[in-house]
Amino acid sequence: MSPEDRAVLDADPWFGTLPVERRDRLLDHARLRPLDHGATIYATDDPPNGMWAVLSGQVRLCGQAASGQAFVALIVTPGTWFGEVSTIDGGPRPHDAVAFGATRVVQVPGTAIHRLAEAMPVFHHDLARLLCRHQRMALDHIAGAVSAPLSMRLARILAGRSAAADGALQLRQEDVATMLGVSRQTLNRHLRVLAGRGIVRLGYARIEVLDTAALHRLADAG
Repeated sequence: MSPEDRAVLDADPWFGTLPVERRDRLLDHARLRPLDHGATIYATDDPPNGMWAVLSGQVRLCGQAASGQAFVALIVTPGTWFGEVSTIDGGPRPHDAVAFGATRVVQVPGTAIHRLAEAMPVFHHDLARLLCRHQRMALDHIAGAVSAPLSMRLARILAGRSAAADGALQLRQEDVATMLGVSRQTLNRHLRVLAGRGIVRLGYARIEVLDTAALHRLADAG
Protein backbone atom coordinates (compact mmCIF):
# COMPACT_ATOMS: atom_id res chain seq x y z
CA MET A 1 0.00 0.00 0.00
CA SER A 2 1.35 3.41 -0.95
CA PRO A 3 2.03 6.08 1.69
CA GLU A 4 -0.71 8.18 0.09
CA ASP A 5 -3.28 5.40 0.49
CA ARG A 6 -2.19 4.77 4.06
CA ALA A 7 -2.57 8.48 4.84
CA VAL A 8 -6.16 8.38 3.53
CA LEU A 9 -7.00 5.52 5.91
CA ASP A 10 -5.12 7.01 8.86
CA ALA A 11 -7.22 10.18 8.57
CA ASP A 12 -10.41 8.22 9.34
CA PRO A 13 -11.84 8.98 12.83
CA TRP A 14 -12.16 5.25 13.55
CA PHE A 15 -9.13 3.65 11.91
CA GLY A 16 -6.83 6.56 12.73
CA THR A 17 -7.47 6.21 16.47
CA LEU A 18 -6.51 2.52 16.62
CA PRO A 19 -3.05 1.78 18.00
CA VAL A 20 -0.53 1.55 15.16
CA GLU A 21 0.10 -2.13 15.82
CA ARG A 22 -3.57 -3.04 15.26
CA ARG A 23 -3.79 -0.82 12.17
CA ASP A 24 -0.73 -2.57 10.74
CA ARG A 25 -2.08 -6.03 11.58
CA LEU A 26 -5.39 -5.26 9.89
CA LEU A 27 -3.73 -3.94 6.74
CA ASP A 28 -1.37 -6.93 6.57
CA HIS A 29 -4.35 -8.79 5.11
CA ALA A 30 -5.75 -5.97 2.95
CA ARG A 31 -6.27 -6.52 -0.76
CA LEU A 32 -6.40 -3.53 -3.10
CA ARG A 33 -9.22 -3.68 -5.62
CA PRO A 34 -9.86 -1.19 -8.44
CA LEU A 35 -13.55 -1.01 -9.41
CA ASP A 36 -15.32 0.36 -12.45
CA HIS A 37 -18.39 2.54 -12.13
CA GLY A 38 -21.40 0.44 -11.18
CA ALA A 39 -19.39 -2.56 -9.94
CA THR A 40 -21.14 -4.44 -7.14
CA ILE A 41 -19.03 -5.11 -4.04
CA TYR A 42 -21.83 -7.08 -2.46
CA ALA A 43 -25.60 -7.30 -2.86
CA THR A 44 -28.46 -7.41 -0.38
CA ASP A 45 -28.70 -10.84 1.29
CA ASP A 46 -25.22 -11.87 0.17
CA PRO A 47 -23.15 -13.70 2.79
CA PRO A 48 -20.37 -11.70 4.49
CA ASN A 49 -17.23 -11.09 2.44
CA GLY A 50 -15.12 -9.13 4.90
CA MET A 51 -14.71 -5.46 5.64
CA TRP A 52 -13.96 -2.75 3.12
CA ALA A 53 -12.52 0.75 3.04
CA VAL A 54 -12.61 3.34 0.26
CA LEU A 55 -9.27 4.74 -0.92
CA SER A 56 -10.57 6.88 -3.78
CA GLY A 57 -13.87 7.39 -5.51
CA GLN A 58 -17.13 6.56 -3.81
CA VAL A 59 -19.22 3.59 -2.70
CA ARG A 60 -22.98 3.83 -2.28
CA LEU A 61 -24.90 1.60 0.10
CA CYS A 62 -28.32 1.19 -1.51
CA GLY A 63 -31.56 -0.37 -0.32
CA GLN A 64 -35.08 -0.78 -1.59
CA ALA A 65 -38.19 0.74 -0.07
CA ALA A 66 -41.44 -1.19 0.38
CA SER A 67 -42.72 0.59 -2.73
CA GLY A 68 -39.92 -1.00 -4.73
CA GLN A 69 -38.06 2.29 -5.19
CA ALA A 70 -34.29 2.07 -4.75
CA PHE A 71 -32.69 4.55 -2.39
CA VAL A 72 -29.20 5.52 -1.27
CA ALA A 73 -28.81 4.79 2.44
CA LEU A 74 -25.22 6.00 2.77
CA ILE A 75 -22.47 7.43 0.58
CA VAL A 76 -19.08 6.07 1.65
CA THR A 77 -16.21 8.45 0.95
CA PRO A 78 -12.40 7.93 0.99
CA GLY A 79 -10.96 6.74 4.28
CA THR A 80 -14.21 5.24 5.53
CA TRP A 81 -14.62 1.58 6.49
CA PHE A 82 -17.86 -0.32 5.99
CA GLY A 83 -19.26 -3.84 6.10
CA GLU A 84 -18.72 -4.42 9.80
CA VAL A 85 -22.29 -5.50 10.62
CA SER A 86 -22.25 -8.78 8.69
CA THR A 87 -18.61 -9.33 9.64
CA ILE A 88 -19.56 -9.23 13.32
CA ASP A 89 -22.81 -11.21 13.32
CA GLY A 90 -22.30 -13.41 10.26
CA GLY A 91 -25.68 -12.41 8.87
CA PRO A 92 -26.55 -11.46 5.28
CA ARG A 93 -25.72 -8.08 3.85
CA PRO A 94 -28.45 -5.48 4.56
CA HIS A 95 -27.67 -3.30 1.50
CA ASP A 96 -26.14 -3.32 -1.94
CA ALA A 97 -22.65 -1.80 -2.01
CA VAL A 98 -21.95 -0.30 -5.44
CA ALA A 99 -19.01 1.71 -6.79
CA PHE A 100 -19.86 5.16 -8.10
CA GLY A 101 -17.31 6.36 -10.60
CA ALA A 102 -13.83 4.86 -10.86
CA THR A 103 -13.17 3.65 -7.33
CA ARG A 104 -10.36 1.98 -5.40
CA VAL A 105 -11.05 0.01 -2.25
CA VAL A 106 -9.29 -2.33 0.13
CA GLN A 107 -10.87 -5.56 1.33
CA VAL A 108 -9.90 -7.42 4.49
CA PRO A 109 -11.41 -10.95 4.37
CA GLY A 110 -13.61 -12.01 7.24
CA THR A 111 -11.36 -14.96 8.08
CA ALA A 112 -8.42 -12.60 8.58
CA ILE A 113 -10.49 -10.33 10.81
CA HIS A 114 -11.64 -13.25 12.96
CA ARG A 115 -8.06 -14.53 13.30
CA LEU A 116 -6.93 -11.07 14.31
CA ALA A 117 -9.70 -10.87 16.92
CA GLU A 118 -8.69 -14.27 18.30
CA ALA A 119 -5.05 -13.20 18.57
CA MET A 120 -5.94 -9.73 19.91
CA PRO A 121 -9.33 -9.90 21.67
CA VAL A 122 -9.35 -6.13 22.12
CA PHE A 123 -10.06 -5.91 18.39
CA HIS A 124 -13.64 -6.98 19.19
CA HIS A 125 -13.90 -3.68 21.05
CA ASP A 126 -12.48 -1.86 18.03
CA LEU A 127 -15.18 -3.33 15.80
CA ALA A 128 -17.83 -2.41 18.37
CA ARG A 129 -16.58 1.19 18.31
CA LEU A 130 -16.94 1.31 14.53
CA LEU A 131 -20.45 -0.13 14.75
CA CYS A 132 -21.39 2.40 17.45
CA ARG A 133 -20.02 5.26 15.35
CA HIS A 134 -22.20 4.28 12.42
CA GLN A 135 -25.17 3.79 14.74
CA ARG A 136 -24.74 7.29 16.15
CA MET A 137 -24.58 8.70 12.64
CA ALA A 138 -27.82 6.90 11.79
CA LEU A 139 -29.55 8.16 14.95
CA ASP A 140 -28.37 11.72 14.28
CA HIS A 141 -29.78 11.45 10.77
CA ILE A 142 -33.11 10.19 12.06
CA ALA A 143 -33.29 12.91 14.71
CA GLY A 144 -32.50 15.56 12.12
CA ALA A 145 -35.09 14.16 9.75
CA VAL A 146 -37.77 14.45 12.44
CA SER A 147 -36.95 17.85 13.92
CA ALA A 148 -34.94 19.99 11.50
CA PRO A 149 -36.47 21.99 8.63
CA LEU A 150 -35.78 20.72 5.13
CA SER A 151 -33.42 23.58 4.28
CA MET A 152 -31.20 22.68 7.26
CA ARG A 153 -31.24 18.96 6.52
CA LEU A 154 -30.32 19.62 2.90
CA ALA A 155 -27.46 21.89 3.96
CA ARG A 156 -26.19 19.20 6.34
CA ILE A 157 -26.16 16.54 3.65
CA LEU A 158 -24.32 18.78 1.18
CA ALA A 159 -21.88 20.12 3.79
CA GLY A 160 -21.13 16.66 5.15
CA ARG A 161 -20.21 15.30 1.74
CA SER A 162 -18.55 18.30 0.11
CA ALA A 163 -15.36 18.14 2.19
CA ALA A 164 -14.46 14.65 0.96
CA ALA A 165 -15.40 15.54 -2.61
CA ASP A 166 -13.57 18.91 -2.74
CA GLY A 167 -16.88 20.65 -3.20
CA ALA A 168 -17.96 18.76 -6.33
CA LEU A 169 -20.62 16.21 -5.39
CA GLN A 170 -21.51 13.45 -7.84
CA LEU A 171 -25.11 13.28 -6.62
CA ARG A 172 -28.35 12.85 -8.48
CA GLN A 173 -31.20 14.97 -7.20
CA GLU A 174 -33.30 11.78 -7.00
CA ASP A 175 -30.80 10.30 -4.52
CA VAL A 176 -30.75 13.41 -2.33
CA ALA A 177 -34.55 13.61 -2.39
CA THR A 178 -34.77 10.00 -1.22
CA MET A 179 -32.32 10.66 1.62
CA LEU A 180 -34.49 13.56 2.74
CA GLY A 181 -37.82 11.81 2.20
CA VAL A 182 -39.20 14.44 -0.16
CA SER A 183 -40.16 14.59 -3.82
CA ARG A 184 -37.60 15.56 -6.45
CA GLN A 185 -39.68 18.64 -7.26
CA THR A 186 -39.57 19.82 -3.64
CA LEU A 187 -35.83 19.23 -3.45
CA ASN A 188 -35.26 21.06 -6.73
CA ARG A 189 -37.02 24.16 -5.38
CA HIS A 190 -34.72 24.26 -2.36
CA LEU A 191 -31.61 23.63 -4.47
CA ARG A 192 -32.57 26.49 -6.77
CA VAL A 193 -32.83 28.78 -3.75
CA LEU A 194 -29.27 27.82 -2.80
CA ALA A 195 -28.14 28.29 -6.40
CA GLY A 196 -29.82 31.72 -6.53
CA ARG A 197 -27.83 32.74 -3.45
CA GLY A 198 -24.56 31.60 -5.04
CA ILE A 199 -24.07 28.77 -2.54
CA VAL A 200 -24.23 25.90 -5.05
CA ARG A 201 -24.18 25.38 -8.80
CA LEU A 202 -26.37 22.67 -10.30
CA GLY A 203 -25.31 20.37 -13.13
CA TYR A 204 -26.15 16.98 -14.57
CA ALA A 205 -25.89 14.43 -11.70
CA ARG A 206 -23.68 17.00 -9.98
CA ILE A 207 -23.99 19.63 -7.27
CA GLU A 208 -21.01 21.96 -6.88
CA VAL A 209 -20.61 23.77 -3.58
CA LEU A 210 -19.41 27.34 -4.20
CA ASP A 211 -19.72 28.85 -0.71
CA THR A 212 -18.81 26.31 1.97
CA ALA A 213 -19.02 28.81 4.82
CA ALA A 214 -22.57 29.83 3.92
CA LEU A 215 -23.59 26.18 3.61
CA HIS A 216 -22.23 25.39 7.07
CA ARG A 217 -24.07 28.37 8.52
CA LEU A 218 -27.32 26.99 7.11
CA ALA A 219 -26.51 23.53 8.42
CA ASP A 220 -25.90 24.89 11.93
CA ALA A 221 -28.80 27.38 12.00
CA GLY A 222 -31.30 27.13 14.82
